[in-house]
This record gives sequence, structure tokens and C-alpha cells, in this order.
Amino acid sequence: MLHVTNGSVVVTRLHDLGLPGRALPWDDVLHEGPVRAGLDHATLRGERAAYLSTVGFDGADIIERGLMARDAALAAALSEDEVVLWFEHDLYDQLHLLQILDRLDHPRTTAVLADDYLGGQRPNTLRAWFAARQVITDSQRALAARAWAAFRNPDPAELVAFISDHSAPAPDGVADPHRGFRHLVPALRRHLQQFPWTGTGLSRTQAQSLSAVAAGAVRVRDAFIAANHELEPAVFMGDSTWWCHIRPLIVAPRPLLEVHGQKPPTWQDPAWWHDDAAAPTLVVTADGEAVLQGRADHVALNGIDRWLGGVHVTTKSLWRWDDYTGTIQDHSERS
Repeated sequence: MLHVTNGSVVVTRLHDLGLPGRALPWDDVLHEGPVRAGLDHATLRGERAAYLSTVGFDGADIIERGLMARDAALAAALSEDEVVLWFEHDLYDQLHLLQILDRLDHPRTTAVLADDYLGGQRPNTLRAWFAARQVITDSQRALAARAWAAFRNPDPAELVAFISDHSAPAPDGVADPHRGFRHLVPALRRHLQQFPWTGTGLSRTQAQSLSAVAAGAVRVRDAFIAANHELEPAVFMGDSTWWCHIRPLIVAPRPLLEVHGQKPPTWQDPAWWHDDAAAPTLVVTADGEAVLQGRADHVALNGIDRWLGGVHVTTKSLWRWDDYTGTIQDHSERS
């Protein structure tokens, strides 16, 4: 039996339960950086490793070796009697689930699809969830394949269309063919909210973070908690990933945040996260205030060049999220 889950913390919890088999962490922050369509596993793995190394997770060679070992372990799962997928309700986990189901063709694939965070559950709760695990159906595999393709599509309108097609509840008396996948649509909608918004050019994460600092959460750790744990129904971002969204607001040509106090020498320095009187603090600049109030636009001030799944968002190929209509708008420059 092979258990596949979101990371090392839950792997440790599963080991401690004494469940049969071994556990595999599916370590990748798929909601950050390129996940382009049309690539074989090896090419995608190399691109992921290269991207993750640029944001400080580790060296590209080390990351790629880890992803290669992970992929090999999943490929070898065909020799197991069962593969059990353990995933949560948030965007980080839902994307893992899609990628794994797109790759895994095991005749006995089951899942614990949790409504809450796995790492904080009591042992008896995890054992009960394991006993009640569900078999992944053909309709769920097909749904996952469509969602994964839409996430990787270079046109984000495909993901909007997928969400629209799968948002309506099943009619009365009709069995829901997507049983257990109820968190998928909210998670993918949250991904779309990471595109620059109409009106401000900020992603939802950036807007929540700027607002948190403006409201008084000036230490980095406090801003992280206020912008994520206090606002996100399903927290999907760790502190290192969140910090990757905030650093560009500090170093931009027209910064929206500035650092007061002693600035640590590197972005990875743990001193950024201290909570004593000597800790550096964040302050919203005049440009940051103007953007928050809708009087200026972050993309217009500072440009943009980032990947969201299969979409490369740049100043010339610019997609914006309209939260009022729940749609993606094409604001690309036309020659």
C-alpha cells in the first residue's frame, strides 16, 4: 500500500498511526510558477525545479532530484495493492490531487478527501477517515483530467469555463458524479483570484497583505497571519510562499511597501520573522495607499511578469480577474 499526501508533516502523522505501507509526500507549490501544458513529465519537472530554485526553496539540482524520486515512487505504485490519496480542501492540496490523478492509473486508488487540515487531526480521527476512504471513480478521474488541463491551459478562460460548468449542484434525485470533489471548484476559483485584479492590479494575496499592514500588522509574521489565517477559508500558503508575493512589492520600481528598521541581508534570513522590538517592520508607501484606494494600479506602475499555472501574465499579455463578475478579462496590448 502506498499513501500519497501533501508533505512531510502528514507523512510523519501517517507513520505514527502504524498504517500498512509507506507514505510519499507530493512536494510542489503548483499554484506558483509555470505548469505549462504540452510538456512530458521530465520537462515539466525540470521547469518546476528551475522556478522553485529562483524563489529560494533550494538549488535547482537538489529540487529536481527530489521531484524525480517522488515521480519514480508514484510510477512504482502499480506494484502496490492499493494507493491511498490523503489531501485537504485547500488550493495547494487540490492541485496535488489533480496532478496525481492525471498520472496515476492504478486499479485500486482510494482517497481521504478531508474537509479540514490533516496535520492537526487526532489519531483516532485519521484512523476513522482511513477506514471510510472512498474509491476514486471513473467520473472523478475524468473530472480531474479536465480540471488539470484547464489549469495548465495558456488561456485562463478555459479554467473559468470549467468552474462555471461544475459550479451548479446536481438536480434533485440525481447522484452527484463528483462526490468528494466539492472543494475543487472553490480552490480553482481562489487560484484565479491570484491574477491581477481589475482596478488595482493586485492579486488577492497582495491586496489582503497590503491592507493588513495598513491596519497595523507591520511585523512580517503578523502581516502573514492577518492576510492568510484570519482571511482565508482554506489557507493554502505557507510563510515562505507568501513572502514571495510580498517581496516584489518592496523592490518594485514604485514600491508599495517599504522596510523600516534593520533590513536583514537576505530574503531567506529568519530575522525577517522575529517579533521582538528589533524586528524590521513594513509600512505602506504613498503609492501603496493609492493602489489600495483604487487611485493607482500596481501593474501600470510596476509591470508584471509571472506564471499562474499554464498562463504567462505579462504587461503585453495581461489577464485580469474581475471579482464582481467572476470572470477573467483580457487586457493584453494589441499591436
